[in-house]
Amino acid sequence: MASRASNKADRIFVQDGRRHYRRRFSASETRAGIVILLALALVVSWVAWKGAHPDPSLFMLDVNLAQKGSAGAADRGPVPAGLAAAGWSEGEVSRFDNDNLYVKINGREGFYKSFGFELLYFMSIVSDENPQRAVDIELYDLGTPANAVGCYSGERSPGAKPEATETGLWHIDRNALYLTKGRYYLRGIGSEESPEVLAQLSLLRDRFESELPGEPLPWGLTLFVAGLGMDPGVIAYAPENAFSFGFAKDVYSATLEDEADLFVTPAGSESAAPAMAEQYRDGFRLYGEDDGDFIRDRYRSTFATAAGAGPWVVGFRGATDTDAAMRAMNALADVVRNMPLPEGSTPPAAAEAAEESYEDNEH
Repeated sequence: MASRASNKADRIFVQDGRRHYRRRFSASETRAGIVILLALALVVSWVAWKGAHPDPSLFMLDVNLAQKGSAGAADRGPVPAGLAAAGWSEGEVSRFDNDNLYVKINGREGFYKSFGFELLYFMSIVSDENPQRAVDIELYDLGTPANAVGCYSGERSPGAKPEATETGLWHIDRNALYLTKGRYYLRGIGSEESPEVLAQLSLLRDRFESELPGEPLPWGLTLFVAGLGMDPGVIAYAPENAFSFGFAKDVYSATLEDEADLFVTPAGSESAAPAMAEQYRDGFRLYGEDDGDFIRDRYRSTFATAAGAGPWVVGFRGATDTDAAMRAMNALADVVRNMPLPEGSTPPAAAEAAEESYEDNEH
């Protein structure tokens, strides 16, 4: 009690913090308080009403917003005519090149340019009945079938299972169509997941599949799908910087059951392949150390290796079951050992240097 009394005595202005000393409040203060409370109640009511009745224009799809590409937008290029189903209407075709791709693909242009981007053709198809129901068509010219497949693989969701044709891959994932044919990569993105949108996407697949110029599947897909019987959905392509190695170019990989990556890349010649394989092994050593015939990753406790197979390099990384990974790698080596290099492939600089060194030693 003495302590409590001393605490009250220490207070300078207010001895009892819970007591007010005004006998009454003025009428003007009372009216002002009531007005403020009413104003706050009105604000809360307005916010609640606006939340339940949003402005419809906030959800409008401005289908013309992205249709402002380079001059000559009337040129359809490889985009087939008659893409709109009954009850739908086509917008104009716009083109975007390396100078203005950012206008359409802001923040993602670097991804497409890493796969040899040359041109983007864009068009919207809008439902006559409901202007908010639309499908945006993005057709990328990426220069080569390998680039098209690589870009497709980079954007394919893990659960999507692509269908393989003689000239490309495709799948429909909820409200979107993804397709490659030859040098082209198509994205058809619907505004909603509905039977009407899915029917329009199915029509797009048929039209682009029949009208786009095609080329045979890239050698890596043919190798893994036809040669080894693998699901095309587990195959990926990196034109450069595979596994974050600056020297690793033109690399195809397939994901094995234990999530290991089985890979293959052209070395340029049989004499250059061992040196390039060792370059991959050195790259794996940056994250680990030798453990018998393999390199153990110090962070993940997985294993990697690489070896020459004729004019190719084969290998795996991220394996937990080295026996299964080696069986897959040996099967891959048996298929590619006598397989000719893909047309137009050029050996990386490291492989060229290794080949020159080999020839000098021979002489």
